[in-house]
Amino acid sequence: MKNDANPNPALIQPMDQNVIQNIKLRYRKLLLTTILNDPLHNENLEKTQTNVNLKQVVFSLANWASLSTLLINNSWKNLLPNFIDSEVEENVQTEEIQLASLTNQLENTNPMSNTEVLQWAAEADGSLT
Repeated sequence: MKNDANPNPALIQPMDQNVIQNIKLRYRKLLLTTILNDPLHNENLEKTQTNVNLKQVVFSLANWASLSTLLINNSWKNLLPNFIDSEVEENVQTEEIQLASLTNQLENTNPMSNTEVLQWAAEADGSLT
């Protein structure tokens, strides 16, 4: 018996064209901002992280409204290829979110470049799904 516990996401999620990734990156940005806004964030980082409440998480998911129309339109191209205007840019780049500047504000952490932060965000995807 074959176990397909980890099917290919491209086959079961044909519309996923960076929309989910953008929402996750925006959530991480909100989380880092919340931590940095806590006056005691450098004393007990773990406690500060657990102080993020459900209301803040729900409001962070409201970032859906800030996704670009182009990104959302391109998410349909695998299901409805004729839906997309031929003049629309084919290669949608993930919106640049400056997470590195936020992570570098945390004390007791090594400075990270934008590339390293985006890699950190990509590696953390498994914990958010």
